[in-house]
Amino acid sequence: MSKNVQMVIVHIAVAVVCFIGALIFFNGRISMEKGSAVAEIANPSYPVLEIGNDTSSYNLMAGYKEDIDLSLVRNQITLTNNKNAVILKLHDYDYDITAIQYTLFEKTPDKPTETGTLNQLTSNKKKNIKLGTLTFKNTLSENKIYYLKFGVRLDNNTRINFYTKIQSGSGYHLDDYLAFVLKFHNNLFSKETMTENASYLEPSADTIDDNLESVNIHSGSEAISFGNMEVKQETKPRITLQEINNTYTVIQVSTILSTEVSEGVVRYYDLKETYKLRYTAERMYLLDYERTMDAYYNSSIIDSANNLLSLGIQNKKNISYVYADKGYKVCFAVQGQLWYYDYQSSDMYKIYSLSSENLPDIRNAASNHGIKLLSMDKKGNIFYLVYGYINRGRHEGMNGIQIMKYNAGTNCNEEISFLSTSLPYDSMKEDLEKFSYLNSKSVFYCILEGDLHEIDLEKKSDKIVEAGLVNESLTASKDQSIIAIEKEQDIYKNKKIEMIDLESGKKQNFTCNSDKRIRAVGFLSNDFIYGEADAADVSRSRNGMISFPITKIHIVDIDGKTIKEYKKSGRYIMDTEIKGSILEMTLGKRSGNKIQKTNTKDYIRYKEEEAEDAVTLTSKYTDTYWTQLYFKFPNYIYIQVVPDLLLTKIMVNEDDVTLKLSNSGEQVEQYYVYASGVQKAVYTNLTEAIARAYEERGNVIDSKENILWKCIYADYAQVAGMDNVIKTGTDSTSLAGCLSMIAAVNGKEVTPNSINIEKDSIEELMKKYSGHTTRNLTGCTVDEILYYVSQGSPVLAKISSSRYVIVMSYNATKIRYLDPVTGQSTAVSRTEVTNRLEKTGKVFYSYLIH
Repeated sequence: MSKNVQMVIVHIAVAVVCFIGALIFFNGRISMEKGSAVAEIANPSYPVLEIGNDTSSYNLMAGYKEDIDLSLVRNQITLTNNKNAVILKLHDYDYDITAIQYTLFEKTPDKPTETGTLNQLTSNKKKNIKLGTLTFKNTLSENKIYYLKFGVRLDNNTRINFYTKIQSGSGYHLDDYLAFVLKFHNNLFSKETMTENASYLEPSADTIDDNLESVNIHSGSEAISFGNMEVKQETKPRITLQEINNTYTVIQVSTILSTEVSEGVVRYYDLKETYKLRYTAERMYLLDYERTMDAYYNSSIIDSANNLLSLGIQNKKNISYVYADKGYKVCFAVQGQLWYYDYQSSDMYKIYSLSSENLPDIRNAASNHGIKLLSMDKKGNIFYLVYGYINRGRHEGMNGIQIMKYNAGTNCNEEISFLSTSLPYDSMKEDLEKFSYLNSKSVFYCILEGDLHEIDLEKKSDKIVEAGLVNESLTASKDQSIIAIEKEQDIYKNKKIEMIDLESGKKQNFTCNSDKRIRAVGFLSNDFIYGEADAADVSRSRNGMISFPITKIHIVDIDGKTIKEYKKSGRYIMDTEIKGSILEMTLGKRSGNKIQKTNTKDYIRYKEEEAEDAVTLTSKYTDTYWTQLYFKFPNYIYIQVVPDLLLTKIMVNEDDVTLKLSNSGEQVEQYYVYASGVQKAVYTNLTEAIARAYEERGNVIDSKENILWKCIYADYAQVAGMDNVIKTGTDSTSLAGCLSMIAAVNGKEVTPNSINIEKDSIEELMKKYSGHTTRNLTGCTVDEILYYVSQGSPVLAKISSSRYVIVMSYNATKIRYLDPVTGQSTAVSRTEVTNRLEKTGKVFYSYLIH
């Protein structure tokens, strides 16, 4: 062997040794920094369960390690087939599961209606599933909702549970619904078959079709069929039966799509469709259709000609991001994935993903989880939350909040804490996105179900600082480091606001005289704004809505010192909105005893924030993809090179970082608006919730899963058993007469003379004589309150200044009410009754029998 060859071999050997040594050194450095090893983030591993029938599988269920709040399955309903059974399809993957235990119950698994074990599971090796038919011993009552809990034991002795709502499927035509949905869905992918769908659509000239991210029943056929895009289905459509009754059915379909952007470059999309349908023997009616299509981020797609990073087809509201170091670093969350871009190193880091790299994997289908960015420093170190159902890693199968830290120096994630809670994802998202903050002393603050938590992550302690907060009780600064709390739940009575600096712990209190009331307006920068009103002018309408005409605006700094005040004689501020560094005020004026809103506005132009080198979102239109979203950078940053994609790892921490969150039990009653399969809003006022649900064509439920209002109900209905009209003869006794008739229909004998209407409020009186929780529906429209009649409940209505009647039936043209003054049952046109009832203030009360 020549000397040159020997030298080459020696150099190679030395290089290999150095390389291995470097790997050991840096891995050891990382491990030493945290005293633990580093690993890949584990992929989803738990089995999943589906319901099957002759047409399709539906209702994919993820496995939970712990018992859950039943509100977690409010968006899913399973039907028995005509043999009082359900077909189960178990994807058990690497686990050899031989039996499925079940518990059928109404309110709690501790009081089951039926229990048992399904031992006969048949393997289908081609589809890698196990099949079983669960036939119930007892026939499920029609029109009654039950809950079904399935339990399986994994190879490692871990037990997980699956949950669904269930009801008897008799007469619901589920097969017809599923067949229609699948055909409509599959027709979307061909211009020829799309013509079959066109007859079900209701295109509107008012709909602007320029964005494929969101389309609906009023969109044109071109938008519905993806415009000029050539899309391919990567997964079979996954079906969720969200709602079914004798009037309509709601079904959601989701799938993963792909399109080839350029040769070898593929972008994936999450497609979700919501169908609202009505079956008749003659035809199927498509009552509503909504669809979203949102892109997964692909780091290889840039727009170098325009200096942009492409996010693809997106809803701007679904993108959260922070930037630092003059815009050279940006971190963003999109489609359940967290990304970090470092311009100077031209690297794109995939920090965290709720789905595995294999997007079509059915275990990625669980969508009840999210990511929230908390902060990023100039070095690129990031704090963030992963919340909802955790589908991968050490907390797989649990529900809660992971507090995570990404270390840019080591390219590793670290789990700081896991906060266990049974709160459903939709509610968690509403609360955490509104306010959550981690301070520099490792104390985490958040609101959950009206409780303000102060969680010391080092001491693993949870303290509820304030309980019973309602939607507007807490206001936070832009960076959420300062909060202001109205100390009275009822703003009608509020005379004190407490401001807290969550970094220093310093508190400032703002109060007013007994003849005044104060409320928070918001923050400009880190300066707090609150308004002061005369107590005599603060009013509450019959439905509980507050009018708060502000006479004086206070702006104070973090130390509570007054910076600016605004007050003008005879001027009232009815609404406020903060726009950048400007406070916009909508004014009102007094007319007699009332203060009414006007169209006049005034402004407080506040100190301008220092100009920043901002990273912003911008959109651009193309013929193929229509409107797409992009990141736009400061003009000294040039996006010309596709960044290198780097994956992160996670510190392996053997310590238990789990903390179970406490609950004060002092939650204010809240009403949840659901439409198109998602939670749209939460209200503390039922009338407002119903108005929103009417607008969204959705439903209202309470925290106990009781349905309080539905947008679609029977075309005609009558309250059974209200045959006799009790005559009292005068307006002043009409309320007592109505209460007497309500008592009678609920099996109680109460004469009008025995009812003291001065003793209690109408709500309390109605609850007493009906035996049911009364709902104050004041402010609702007549069309809205007829839902209660459709459910067999009479509606107490005020028809003149002091006269009450009972609305007890309706059809397409008339409404019938019982009038205790005349002693007659009167049927009047819907238009006439509506005019009379709305002129007297739309005062309504009713109840539902759950």
